[in-house]
Amino acid sequence: MAKKVVMQGNEALAESALRAGCSFFAGYPITPQTEITEYLAGKMNDMPGRVFIQGESELASINMVFGASATGARSMTATSGQGISLMQEGMSLLSETGVPAVVVDVQRGGPGNNDTNPSQADYNILTKSVGHGGAHAFVLAPSTVQETADMVYEAFDIADEQRCVVAIMIDGMLGHLMEAIELMPYRDLSELPPRPYTEKGNPAGNRLQAGWDNLEQVGKDLESKYEMWEKEMAKAEHFMTEDAEVIVAAWGTVARTTKTAIRKLRAEGKKVGLIRPKTLYPFPQESFANLDEKQVKHILSLENSYPVQFYNDVKASLAGKKIALSKKNRGMGYELSLEEIEEELRRLL
Repeated sequence: MAKKVVMQGNEALAESALRAGCSFFAGYPITPQTEITEYLAGKMNDMPGRVFIQGESELASINMVFGASATGARSMTATSGQGISLMQEGMSLLSETGVPAVVVDVQRGGPGNNDTNPSQADYNILTKSVGHGGAHAFVLAPSTVQETADMVYEAFDIADEQRCVVAIMIDGMLGHLMEAIELMPYRDLSELPPRPYTEKGNPAGNRLQAGWDNLEQVGKDLESKYEMWEKEMAKAEHFMTEDAEVIVAAWGTVARTTKTAIRKLRAEGKKVGLIRPKTLYPFPQESFANLDEKQVKHILSLENSYPVQFYNDVKASLAGKKIALSKKNRGMGYELSLEEIEEELRRLL
């Protein structure tokens, strides 16, 4: 059993990225993700085969990630708020060309400048389309520091295997939370899976070298990929749902807080459970579509976002189901509290 260490969420994410084989990072400091940039700045340039660059902007950083990844380096950036908006063009180009990358979004309030408090306001911008043209990122949503470390370790493999952008969505609460975790071992950079499509003179499957002579086929290939993700790679946690009459739909830190409320209500004999998507795209539609409407009477969608975003995917997944659906949300940097969640559940039970 690996030795546990106490780490802040942002630092655990950064350390896990290094252990997964991240050899290039470019980023621009922005609260609440700055600890990721600071941690990697202090380590990467002293490690053989690794490069850290503080870009002059988020726009510059995502394009440096593109260039480094196109040469074969496992590459990552991290940002928040306005930064994720500035990276959209680069993420769209990464998606079109099939160049893998990991993008971390430590969310803050929005839209606009807003504030630096935790939020889930970037749901739509990362789950509906990265940049123009309908391309998707593969979006992971941890709810604990341990899961954050595990998911970023996995993210680089997904990015390589699927030749896509993998986005990790956390928020300022999870980024600054400290927990005891187990870290995965360091991977030898020389033993990482090869990327033959990045090698000079080997254009097989490399749209960078082959040219854009058939853009329609590029779109068809992406569509087929996304359909496969939806069928085979969507994941969700089902927490105490076996006999639940009321089910909460929530993700990230909201789901974490919800578990505490559910445990308290379960101790009183209340039949309540939680469905927590671990992948936000592909969205685990079957987790909701397969619910037994004879058992489940109500679904409560929770999120830290005004206006609602996650709620719309829950609603779409329930199409045709005779199950009542309601929502409770906070936004603009204000978070749903344990007391608010418990009160709303008691009202429904």
